[in-house]
Amino acid sequence: MVTSWYFPLVLLTAAVGAGLALFAWRARDTPGAMVLAVLLVSASVWTVAEGLTVALGEYETMLFWTRVSLVLSAVAPAAWFVFALQYTGVRTPDRRLFALLSVEPTAVAALAWSNRGHGLVWSETDIASVGGEFNVVSVQRGLGFWGHQVFVYLLLVAGMALVFRTVLQRNQRVRLQGTVLLMAISIPAVLNAATVLGPFRSEFDAAGIGYVLAGLGIAVVVLEPELARVAPATRDAGREAILSELDDAILILDDEARIIDHNPAANDLFDADETVLGTPLSAVQPRLAQRVTERENQATVALEHGGRQRYFDLQVAELTGAYGVLSGRVVSLRDVTERRQREQRLDVLNRILRHNVRNELNVVRGKIELAKMQLEADPDTLDEAIESLDDVVARSDKVGRLSRLLDADEDGALDLATELRGEFGAGTTRPEGEVVIDLPERLDVSGGPSLVAAFEELVTNGLVHSEGDTPTVTLRYDTKASDDTHAVIAVEDEGPGIEQQEIDTIVDGQETPLKHTSGVGLWLVNWLVTRAGGTISFENTDRGCRVRVRLPRAARESDLPSDSA
Repeated sequence: MVTSWYFPLVLLTAAVGAGLALFAWRARDTPGAMVLAVLLVSASVWTVAEGLTVALGEYETMLFWTRVSLVLSAVAPAAWFVFALQYTGVRTPDRRLFALLSVEPTAVAALAWSNRGHGLVWSETDIASVGGEFNVVSVQRGLGFWGHQVFVYLLLVAGMALVFRTVLQRNQRVRLQGTVLLMAISIPAVLNAATVLGPFRSEFDAAGIGYVLAGLGIAVVVLEPELARVAPATRDAGREAILSELDDAILILDDEARIIDHNPAANDLFDADETVLGTPLSAVQPRLAQRVTERENQATVALEHGGRQRYFDLQVAELTGAYGVLSGRVVSLRDVTERRQREQRLDVLNRILRHNVRNELNVVRGKIELAKMQLEADPDTLDEAIESLDDVVARSDKVGRLSRLLDADEDGALDLATELRGEFGAGTTRPEGEVVIDLPERLDVSGGPSLVAAFEELVTNGLVHSEGDTPTVTLRYDTKASDDTHAVIAVEDEGPGIEQQEIDTIVDGQETPLKHTSGVGLWLVNWLVTRAGGTISFENTDRGCRVRVRLPRAARESDLPSDSA
């Protein structure tokens, strides 16, 4: 046995590495500790194998441990790469990853032990002295060896790149972690390059010692309690879980407004899957893309979801990289359709109580006071007072009916054509005038019986305001405006039309002291139709007013696939 200062050095290094590996194994429940133990064990055995090649003087024994060293030199870099994946949260190690990483070491082992037949790993092996201190196996390295070196450096650089990206993107404490890791893994990389490639080129590889030293630095990050608490993989896993459970749709865009990630709620909203990743937002949802590019941090946007128009609270947060450069945006969408409708109802009901009811009660009070001043009251004056009181009662009844209709749960399907014929068709009489029905035999739409109340309001309004001798309102199926997903029914009257101010108020969805409707009827229609997923539009023509009610179609039971299909 040949003795030298090198052999005690590698034994000491291996002992330190083995002890630290045992410590990491005992803390194996800590994220990254198991991979650290594998790295340290492989590096320690590799170091011992390197030491044995110089401690033993017999050629075949030295060549055996040289082969072992070569095979183990692929395990430590692979362990580092797996650790980088786990630490940064890019990927959770699994059997498939381990199988892929084991291909190269297996191939190297096969080549090393069959090298005499092909000489791909090394050729012209001999024993050479290093500085007169110890002997090593001198080889002429071949193509297989240099291919192995390329693989090792790819793993090192890939892992370093993952950690470096985390250093750029995270907070100060995580940057400290990343810096320690990068400095630690640089030690074996430098030692390997110095002893294998130059300038201190020799016949042995000191990278095994370097990996043990790197393990010390990695252990500080993994096993030190204060640092381990802020591991980015744990933080990212928590954030991923939160995003997955959110009802809000979340989109992450790059600096060119391409979708690079989304949560399940966004997947449901846009009926999209992983294939949209890398697709411009403008190709998936043009209206939303326009609002995002307008650089509004918060806005309300109307989008179609499930065949229905829904309103979303849009919030856009910019992501900035190094030096404040825009690197992307986070777009969140919260469904505020119900909240918006409640706000509209409160605005309208408040206006009714504050304005209409107050004015009508003032009229009543004035008429009654006038009647008191007259010893012989004018019957017409009292009639006007009674009429105003009746208006108050009727308006109050309408508000109560409105509340009941809007509070009812009416998810499902409705044969609207049959329901409207039952309400307005043959066999029914209306003192206000005539209702003409021009609808198909059957028309299934999404919604419930309250939709009939919406059409009743439109019909009654049209008959009351008709200017003809025989008031007439027509309910007509609009073939041109209808399609496979939505049905459109036009309600046409012969009146003076609806004032533009009232139309604008309904379209804008908000009342103000200067801009409001004259009653609650149009709001009733709007809310009932919107709740069913539909929309309404207004058109004043030469003959009167035309209101188009657009409703999503509902599948008939005969159209649904059977269980046996």
